[in-house]
Amino acid sequence: MRQPEYKCTEKLWKPIVRPPRHNYRLKDMGNEIFMIHDTVVKRIDFEIVNSLGLILQCSLFEPVRMQDKPHACMIYLHGNSSSRVESLTILEYLLPQNIAVCGIDLSGSGQSQGEYISLGFYESKDVNDLYNYLRSNKPFITQIGLWGRSMGSVTAILAASFNSNFKIIVCDSPFSNLTHLCQELASNNYNIPGCCFNCFWCFVKSKIRKEAKFNIDDLNIIQIIQTLSTDVSIVFLSAKDDTLIREKHPKILLEKFRGIKEFFQFEGNHNSKRPINVMKATVSFLIAQMEKQEQNSTLRDTKISSKFKDQIPLPDIGAPLLHSEKPYISKTEK
Repeated sequence: MRQPEYKCTEKLWKPIVRPPRHNYRLKDMGNEIFMIHDTVVKRIDFEIVNSLGLILQCSLFEPVRMQDKPHACMIYLHGNSSSRVESLTILEYLLPQNIAVCGIDLSGSGQSQGEYISLGFYESKDVNDLYNYLRSNKPFITQIGLWGRSMGSVTAILAASFNSNFKIIVCDSPFSNLTHLCQELASNNYNIPGCCFNCFWCFVKSKIRKEAKFNIDDLNIIQIIQTLSTDVSIVFLSAKDDTLIREKHPKILLEKFRGIKEFFQFEGNHNSKRPINVMKATVSFLIAQMEKQEQNSTLRDTKISSKFKDQIPLPDIGAPLLHSEKPYISKTEK
């Protein structure tokens, strides 16, 4: 972990947008070809350029047997001091189900370019850029969902708010409002009273707006999640002993979200390994929703075809006509 140095005046605001950057080597991603149970997996590393001109590092894990067949993909979105290495934690659950996984070092994280992170604000635009890349370069990938943890789960909600193609999301430990979260941490960890918090928070917001170029007030996820379509499906995950993002945050979002939803709570803390039964239940929910989305898509296509069949005679051409946390990366992490 690369530890940043903060000057005295920076200690109030800079750790929020420049936490320790996860420093890793490409070999930490494992072999390029490997086995998970009976599934041969191939990893392809690639770069994309985001809308701000920053180079982002990505890795796509695909079952070899599905590379030339239609299959779904989940984009994994890491926490605020983590990287695409964190995507390794979900491979054993998704790849044997013929669901690819794409990890990304979001801007300002891991090996990607960027001076600051933005707790989901700019990262959500990175996700959209990655979506466009996969759509253009991976024709056999059909549905694309999002699996995020902490900052990554908020990033997923923000990305889905402006890209309606994201219909299936896993939100592991999302915060509901960044200001409220920081106020809780100031009170619980440092015994800072509310009146003092309000004074220095104005300074913090001002500095972050000037240096990192985003407004903290825009990270009110309670409001944003209510704008998502009712055909979006979200699994919310929450650890019982999470002292960073307490259970009330995902529960508030669960209540406000109008779409298809599920909630799993489990023993553990913010960075502990997620229980096998919770992971399997989450994947079962994802598969069920993917199948439902596929059926709905087929039904829509059938209706459109029937509509135009009645209006336009089709030519007989004999051929078919022409989407500061520790990295959660260790299976033994407690």
